[in-house]
Amino acid sequence: MNKKLTRGFTLIELLVVIAIIGILAALVLVALGNARDKAQDARIKSDIAQLRTLAEVIYDAGNASYANVADCFVTPTAGECIGNTLTSVNTLVTDITTAGGQAPAAVDSPTAYCVSARLKSDTASYVCVDSTGQTKVATGACAAVTCP
Repeated sequence: MNKKLTRGFTLIELLVVIAIIGILAALVLVALGNARDKAQDARIKSDIAQLRTLAEVIYDAGNASYANVADCFVTPTAGECIGNTLTSVNTLVTDITTAGGQAPAAVDSPTAYCVSARLKSDTASYVCVDSTGQTKVATGACAAVTCP
């Protein structure tokens, strides 16, 4: 009775298990990447919505005129941003670009405005807000005072 008891795994079994773990890890990383892009898109949308609030502050402080909105949002300077909105605008514009979006585009007139920024997950899509209170995802940046 010379039975040889062997315990353990063969090299092939170990390699198969390692390969399966590698495939599962790759799938998880792809799913996390998509979730990260969606989270950054939500961040860009939130920042654009906050820019709408600041546009209303500019309207109130600017004698019922949106005339400085585009200048304040696209190239923020103390001369164009009425009141104490400059710091907030700079923070939001920086946050949009940090999230992978494009710096906001804006168009204004004394009676209306439109602000948009490119999303990260789909570079052909823009989030857009305008003076009518509309927020939507559009296929282009603002070219008029309403969302495209």
